[in-house]
Amino acid sequence: AEDMAEYGWVLYETKDYLNSNAWFKDAAANNKDWKDSYNGLGWSFAKLMVLDSSIALFNTGLTKENQKWDPADIQSEILAGLTFAYHANGKDAKVIEYGRAFLDSTVKPLTSGWTFDHDTLLNYLDVRITLAASYFAVGKFDSTILQVTVILDSLNSSELAITDTSLIGRKEMAKQIMTLQDFL
Repeated sequence: AEDMAEYGWVLYETKDYLNSNAWFKDAAANNKDWKDSYNGLGWSFAKLMVLDSSIALFNTGLTKENQKWDPADIQSEILAGLTFAYHANGKDAKVIEYGRAFLDSTVKPLTSGWTFDHDTLLNYLDVRITLAASYFAVGKFDSTILQVTVILDSLNSSELAITDTSLIGRKEMAKQIMTLQDFL
C-alpha cells in the first residue's frame, strides 16, 4: 500500500489526478488502514471536482492511525484538504470547523508554517484566507479580521486588515479577501 500511495503522489504532483486516484484506490484496497491512501484519494477527488467523494474519503482518513515512522503530517494534510473541499462545496460552517482544527494541529511557536508536501504553492496562508472567507460569509467579522491580520503579518505587509464592519467597510473587507485569495 505504501509504494502504491507513493506512486499515486508522483502522479498527483505531475497533475495526473485521474491516474493518481486509481493508484490511491489500489493502495486503500491493499491496506484499508493506510491513512495516506485516503489522504491521496481526498486530494485527487478534490482536484477532479468530485467533492462529496473527496470529503467522505478525507473523513475516512481521519479515523486511521498515522504510521509512526512516517515523517509526513498526513493528519494536517487531511484537515487542510477538508477545509478546501468544504469551501468548494459552499459549506462555511464545516470550513470553519476543519480550518480551526487544522490551525490547532499546525500552529506552533517558532516554527515555519505548514506547506503541502505535494504542492508547495499551497500552505497555511491558503487555509487562513479560506477560513477568513468563510468567517466573512457567516458574518463573523472579528474572526475574519483576525485571519486577515495574521496573513498580512506573515507576508510582512504594511497593509492593515479592514476593521470597519459597516456596510461600506464589509464591501472593502470582501475586496481585501479576494485580493489576498488571488495573491496567495
